[in-house]
Amino acid sequence: MDFATSVIPGWHTTIFPPYFVAGAIFSGFAMVETVLLIARSVFKLHRVVLMRHLELMNKFLLLTSLLVGYAYAMEFFMAWYSGNQYEDWRTFSFNRPTGP
Repeated sequence: MDFATSVIPGWHTTIFPPYFVAGAIFSGFAMVETVLLIARSVFKLHRVVLMRHLELMNKFLLLTSLLVGYAYAMEFFMAWYSGNQYEDWRTFSFNRPTGP
């Protein structure tokens, strides 16, 4: 919630806490699945870690990736919808990645 009170243009929005949590869950779960796939192959755990487990994990990864993608889309939408000259789509699209 620190960013919600910032005076820096584009950084005073309340979407950052849920966006951070969704991104952390997504990346952490992806890392766990990657390690699990390697361990399943190396240690021959095909009878313990079934394809059903992997399919369920992939569905969860899809859900969290959609949440993170929605947060990205909302950032662009709010920059456009706010009408703030420091957060308009041109500033958001060009100046943030490359600088002023």
